[in-house]
Amino acid sequence: MNDPATNADFEQAHKRIRELIDRFEKHAAAYMQPTYQEAEARKDFIDPMFKALGWDVDHEREHNPYEQEVKVERGVTVAKAQKRADYAFHLCPNFRDVRFFVEAKKPSVNLERDADAHFQTIRYGYSAGTPLAVLTDFEQIRVLDCRRRPHPDSVLDQVYKGWRYTDFRDTAKFAEFYWLFSREAHADGSYQRRIEELPKPKGGAKQRGLFKGGYQPVGDSFLEELSEYRETLAKTFKKAEESLDSAALTELVQRTLDRLVFLRFLEDKQIETEIRVTDFGKGKNAWADFQSASRRLDNIYNGIVFKRLPHLDDAGFDVDEDVFGDICERLSAENSPYNFDAIPIHILGSIYERFLGSVIRATDKRAKVEEKPEVRKSGGVYYTPEYIVRYIVAQTVGKQIEGKTPAEIAKLRFADIACGSGSFLLGVYDELLHYHADWYNRPEHAKQAKRDGCVQTEDGTWRLSLAQRRNILQNNIYGVDIDRQAVEVAQLSLFLKLLEDERATSARQYQLDYARDANMKKLLPDLSGNIVCGNSLIGWDIAGMAGLSAEEKLRLNPLDFRDEFPIVMREGGFDAVVGNPPYVLLQDEFRDPTSYDYLKSHYTVASFKLDTYHLFFERAGRVLRANGRLGYITPSNFLTNNHLDGLRRFLLSQVRIERIVVFEGKVFAGAQVDTAIALCINNDLMDYFDMLRVSAKPPVSFDVPAIALKHSDCLERHLALITPPTATGVAALLTAVDERSTPLGELFGVSFGKQLRDREKFPTDVIQVESLSKIPKTHRPCYTGRDVGRYALSWSGLACLRSREAKRGGCWDDAVHGAAPKLITRQIGMVPVFGWDAVGYHCLNTVFMLTPKTASVSAVYVLGLLNSKLLVTYWKNRFYDQRERFPKIKGAYLKQLPIYVPCLTNERDRSRYDHLVVLVEQMLEAKERQTDADEHMAEIAARECTALDRQIDTLVYELYGLTDAEIALVENGT
Repeated sequence: MNDPATNADFEQAHKRIRELIDRFEKHAAAYMQPTYQEAEARKDFIDPMFKALGWDVDHEREHNPYEQEVKVERGVTVAKAQKRADYAFHLCPNFRDVRFFVEAKKPSVNLERDADAHFQTIRYGYSAGTPLAVLTDFEQIRVLDCRRRPHPDSVLDQVYKGWRYTDFRDTAKFAEFYWLFSREAHADGSYQRRIEELPKPKGGAKQRGLFKGGYQPVGDSFLEELSEYRETLAKTFKKAEESLDSAALTELVQRTLDRLVFLRFLEDKQIETEIRVTDFGKGKNAWADFQSASRRLDNIYNGIVFKRLPHLDDAGFDVDEDVFGDICERLSAENSPYNFDAIPIHILGSIYERFLGSVIRATDKRAKVEEKPEVRKSGGVYYTPEYIVRYIVAQTVGKQIEGKTPAEIAKLRFADIACGSGSFLLGVYDELLHYHADWYNRPEHAKQAKRDGCVQTEDGTWRLSLAQRRNILQNNIYGVDIDRQAVEVAQLSLFLKLLEDERATSARQYQLDYARDANMKKLLPDLSGNIVCGNSLIGWDIAGMAGLSAEEKLRLNPLDFRDEFPIVMREGGFDAVVGNPPYVLLQDEFRDPTSYDYLKSHYTVASFKLDTYHLFFERAGRVLRANGRLGYITPSNFLTNNHLDGLRRFLLSQVRIERIVVFEGKVFAGAQVDTAIALCINNDLMDYFDMLRVSAKPPVSFDVPAIALKHSDCLERHLALITPPTATGVAALLTAVDERSTPLGELFGVSFGKQLRDREKFPTDVIQVESLSKIPKTHRPCYTGRDVGRYALSWSGLACLRSREAKRGGCWDDAVHGAAPKLITRQIGMVPVFGWDAVGYHCLNTVFMLTPKTASVSAVYVLGLLNSKLLVTYWKNRFYDQRERFPKIKGAYLKQLPIYVPCLTNERDRSRYDHLVVLVEQMLEAKERQTDADEHMAEIAARECTALDRQIDTLVYELYGLTDAEIALVENGT
């Protein structure tokens, strides 16, 4: 706990709070009267209380509405209509994410028993993902736990702390509050530390996934609910119309849910005050009311959401009103635990991104929901984290608009050509809105703000009007996706963002202006020319090449950018392309011969194994204008994969890499993939680019030292590998080692283990046995990667089918597999470690086998060299692929390892050679003893191994003729 006695800010805050306490206490009878209103309590006590805690409540320090730490809602509640929280607190420079909410009431309200007020406040916090919120009338201060989904019957149990105002005279009690909700507590991390120490929420045993206690966040909770509604509606719609196929059902259900979610969003923002989900069923029936409301809303809002859709808007489409009514009741403002005004738009986007990972499959009579094949194979949908989106957008779009006027920006075009639910498009739109607001709020631009139609707020700041936000969206934002539902959701997300800062009054004023002015447009813009459905990778020239049927054209969904975006392409292309393109390896069920042949012939980066993200790099480069910027997050294997030199050369010489950010750790929760950000600029003016290594562990910081690499240096390397340059001294050392050595591939055969058939389909290809005697004649004992250690090899009881009918790749030569001795190393690892096989077991395709070609050097001798510090250093600086997760050892690189071949007629060489063989044999014996069940024996063996390692390294240095300075480079872990 911070010490209040030594903190001047705390003492000053406590003094001001005591003054407020004295004032309230002196006139408590008057303040507790029902006639003393909430607005008065806020002005007299609640505003000053949070000002005392260091917050700029009155915006005296910051006038830009997009950079104010405290968002204050000055409106009033009408009956139980939903509204924004009275206060939302942010911390500079992150003005997008709420730290906590405060809800105010008048002092005459009995807060302890006001379940509605608790429910409303907790709903704000839960929806926004903030763990705590404050409910106060100043007379009482209640801190509410928002980590658990609120329920009206139990919200009074979600009080974490509570005080009466007089309690804050006590220094210790006020300190509890101060170190949770003061600005200082949020700036120095005290708040976050206290959040991590919170006890588990009461009654939340069944909730999952939030904070360390494991409770379900709003995204997971609402996704579950939407998924349940989808399945229910799919079955209900199929029952209503049996002729509906999979595509039609998917679209109908998606549009229905989009309308309900959008309407709830409009309700909670009080943009729409006349049509409410809760009223569906009070007329004819819930479904008929929904259809009627959709027609009325289409006349007001336009856009794809309420656009008439066959079946959905047909009078004869009779849906079970009880089923639909139940969904509406659960989603209504009165019963739903979600406040859609508080849920960040990007969180809604993440929900939809995962939601789109499944589709509805219809048979003649039934409907069910299934994961898409690519989602099933990858293990799920991985939504791009918000911090990644913001960074990429800032480094691309942010740089393109920097220093420009709104009129100049209006001519720029930004795209995500694999947009999914629109996370990057939202990021681009957000960047543009913030930039415009900041520009207009500079004193020298005040007159221009008025001329351009900005709205001036009560405190004198300028806010973008709905018309301006609308124009920015239509002028600047473009997207493509092959999935029609994704396109719909992307448009929906952008509509929500467009209306994010609107209220009933501003939206209504726009509608009144629309009614008076024939040139005015409906509330929502038509984005059909901005966000389009099509295949970014395949153009219509495929039709002439392959003679496609109508069904194939529908499936492939070709798209020509010149046709879909004629003005953009005529003017040279997009000013920036951003995104997280799909990573789909085009093999097995994802390898369609027609499209595969087209892609191989139309993309210069197409490689041995074709992954869609490789192609998206090239496609993005083609649609960029001169000096346009590209920002993608993808797997990091494009930096070092042997087969991707074409892609690397494209990025190094054509669109020109500006920066590479390699992540250490997992960026995507649950995804086993190493990732990197590639930032490029479409010109040839740069000679150098930056390379950064950034930890993915929160809080993520991109403010780390960068390494400068030269494009031409990378292009001159074998296979154009993009790796950090080797330090001058180390480079000289490696060159010297090469000059004194023979490549391993000239002395040993390097073979990859055998690849068998799909284990799920052919489970007996590889079997587990208890002992060698249990292996059937059809199989052979085999090693896999987990069996291999440094100087160690331990059979784990696997046996593989010998018959070549199971062959799918790798080496199947029995002479190689049966060789004894041979050296074995794992395929996965930062550096190769080599084990000794003296019995000749077969090997699976997770290991490499090294078999002698010549008797000039013994395998034991080579084993010692390969496991030495010197060759580990060599590998790290020459061949390590910079991947933290699943770094790969490649056979081509193993063959290049430098082996010193001694002259055995030379007495010194012979002595060192013989000595090394003896030491390695001792090491192999010690390694066996290290696995001894006797703990003391194992400990002694471990110490012996350490001593032997040191002796082996010394001999290796002597064999390769290293100087003291070169030895120091190796020993210092270079």
